[in-house]
Amino acid sequence: MAMTDAQQSGREVLPPLSIVIPTYKEERRLPQTLQEILGYLDQRFSAYEILVVDDDSPDRTQAAALALDGGRGVIRVLTQPGRLGKGAAVRRGCLEARYDRVLFMDADHATPIEEVELMLAQLPEGGVTVGVRTYQENEPKWRRIVGLCAQLLAHLVVFQKPVIDSQCGFKLFTALAVQRVFPYCRVNGGMIDVELFFLFHKFSVPCRYQPVHWDNKDGSKVSVIRSVIFDTLDMFKIRGRDLVGLYGRPLNEKHQPWSRTRTVA
Repeated sequence: MAMTDAQQSGREVLPPLSIVIPTYKEERRLPQTLQEILGYLDQRFSAYEILVVDDDSPDRTQAAALALDGGRGVIRVLTQPGRLGKGAAVRRGCLEARYDRVLFMDADHATPIEEVELMLAQLPEGGVTVGVRTYQENEPKWRRIVGLCAQLLAHLVVFQKPVIDSQCGFKLFTALAVQRVFPYCRVNGGMIDVELFFLFHKFSVPCRYQPVHWDNKDGSKVSVIRSVIFDTLDMFKIRGRDLVGLYGRPLNEKHQPWSRTRTVA
């Protein structure tokens, strides 16, 4: 049997890894991200898969992702049946991941993929390691202020314990943690991260923090005004769902928003 690039490199071969990347209109940024991470993954991991979960982009995001696969079968594109939101994309990707280690990262590659090795070293059994944006570059002052206000509101409304950084788009899960929390998630938008921490606390999922580098990239599709309104509403919905007991039962696959149709390339 031929050796993989990781085995031929002579360095320690890391266990198989699934990477989930939610996308919407990322035709421009996604190819560069995939090019940057594919070479590293080939050199360090015994096996891997990249799940690009596309929110029904009107551009060529899906085609761009498949073009980088080159017929190898390491990139899977899951197409949502409409614009459902980042949260729904992250949930679907993590639930359909094949391997025992699942990394969620953003399409802009703001945190270098190499930092997953630090995350793996800290990963607790059955738990999750979350990135903390300790070393930040190129973040506008206004965005930082908005983020701090959202973090404060999340602590007041949602969190049961202190959280250092909920919104870092670089989180590593064990397969057990994925199955423990994602079937219970209801948030389809950007507050999926806040909901995840709520569920970590509720279900006593082991969680460790790892400082990471974060380079804010141009091209964000996030609307500040829309986020302020709908993210705030989602925080109160999380608290309301808990009060009426909705988080006591998981969603069945047929009740997930993407189950109306399933297109897998």
